[in-house]
Amino acid sequence: MSKQAQRGILTRFTLLSAAALLASLAACSGDLASPAARTPQARSANLLASGGRLVSSAIKYRDSSAPHATGRSGSARLEGKAELGADGVTLLTITTGSLDDTRHAPGEIVKAQIKVFGPDGEMLYVVNYNKLGGSGTQSFLLRGLSRGFRVQVQANVRGIDRNRTDVVTLSTGVTLAPALHVDVQLPPDPRVGQPTVITGVVSETNGDQGSRATCELWVNGQLVDTAAGIWVDAGDAVTCAFTYTFDRPGEQQVEVRVSTGDGGGSMNNTIIGDGGTLNVGGAFTTGWAAQVEDRSVSTTLVYAYSWWKPDGSHKEYSDTQVTTQRNQTMSAQGTWSRAAVFPLASVRWTIESNGSLWQDENWAGLVSTADDQGRQCVTRDIPENGAVFYLCNGVQGGASWGFQRFGGIVTYHSQGYLNQFDGVTGGLTYYTWNDGYNLSGTGGQTRNLGQAVQMRLVITDAAGTAVFAPLVPLTPFSGNLSVTAQSCTVNTTYELAGGEQTVCTSGRVDESGWRGTAGG
Repeated sequence: MSKQAQRGILTRFTLLSAAALLASLAACSGDLASPAARTPQARSANLLASGGRLVSSAIKYRDSSAPHATGRSGSARLEGKAELGADGVTLLTITTGSLDDTRHAPGEIVKAQIKVFGPDGEMLYVVNYNKLGGSGTQSFLLRGLSRGFRVQVQANVRGIDRNRTDVVTLSTGVTLAPALHVDVQLPPDPRVGQPTVITGVVSETNGDQGSRATCELWVNGQLVDTAAGIWVDAGDAVTCAFTYTFDRPGEQQVEVRVSTGDGGGSMNNTIIGDGGTLNVGGAFTTGWAAQVEDRSVSTTLVYAYSWWKPDGSHKEYSDTQVTTQRNQTMSAQGTWSRAAVFPLASVRWTIESNGSLWQDENWAGLVSTADDQGRQCVTRDIPENGAVFYLCNGVQGGASWGFQRFGGIVTYHSQGYLNQFDGVTGGLTYYTWNDGYNLSGTGGQTRNLGQAVQMRLVITDAAGTAVFAPLVPLTPFSGNLSVTAQSCTVNTTYELAGGEQTVCTSGRVDESGWRGTAGG
């Protein structure tokens, strides 16, 4: 049963309130990134048996967030940023430590003066905060600001240069707080006792700041797996990949949830989720199911502000941003009525579309290893195409295979995935790189697909040869995902001498592309 027919649920909620998530997608095309951006910064000592790369997710694969501000006086140093949340409130954070870890900040900030400037450089208002002592990190809530405003902070810091109080100044622009979106990729035909890959493509949709997050897999209302501490760069997309084995047939509710702070003035933790219903089959019979999706999401985000004074002076400003993000995902999985005989003599996997054969994998002499459930499995990581292939014998007979081409630049796996397929022991936080290709020529970039995608798998072992040939016809789709009605706030400041300032935001998110499912 297809993902499109069965998803049916899309939940977005916060722990404290249901603030609307405004999306402004950066122009990033799915798997595309420069080769320099894809160079791994470190290598784990534990590599995939297939030669893939694993790196701790504590390391950011790339950080193209808008730069934060810094200031220094003597030995005292401040970092600061101002993020406009979906609730329309700007959260200004300053710290004597690092914005990546505000819990460890030396000294204490005892006083702060904040000046707010409009996009034209005109100072709008000044506010003073006294007696702030007790922490080297301070946060302030500012209203009536929009993207492009600037905030100047002059802070008194003590406890760093002995008995001296340092006065540190920094200036930072107001940026959009990170906003995440998740799109679940459900397998088309899961079977009982078969390792099943379930993924969520996680996108940062505002384009200014990256975000840490936690991915969770929920099955029938129960948390079953977690990928903690993932990093999603500004305007980027990554994949959270989970492997789950269903122990009974029938309809199963599956959801991928992603939790993160939205950075707004409410300082809520935001949880987003996407999922649907899987119809899990029973016995191992020879067959296959496949799906392909090439999806573009376009976001229109409008900011406008105006002010007037009693003397007749006024100003109006409006900014409309339209940005698009594209992701291309593919998956196929099948079952074999008999168990495979290891080592496999050969395995060949190909994909072609639009008259072009653009993936051709050949493996020979594949030796199996036991996974954590006692099944004999082989797996091949395909980093140059952001994909993984596996084949496992069932504990009670039969065999299953699967191919998953992930969306985004990085794929984060949970501990269950690593133990089950790759025989890697260690911590929870790893990601694999989809590197090894470039922006032109061959490799894993998004493809211009034709009217169908042809996949072909040939498995040869000591008992014979099995051939699977998924052909997935594609049909176009389009639609509106959300509309955020115009919302305005009106403020009166001292500088307006009795006048008013109005700030308004509105937006919409639309999707379009090609998708298809098939089985045989």
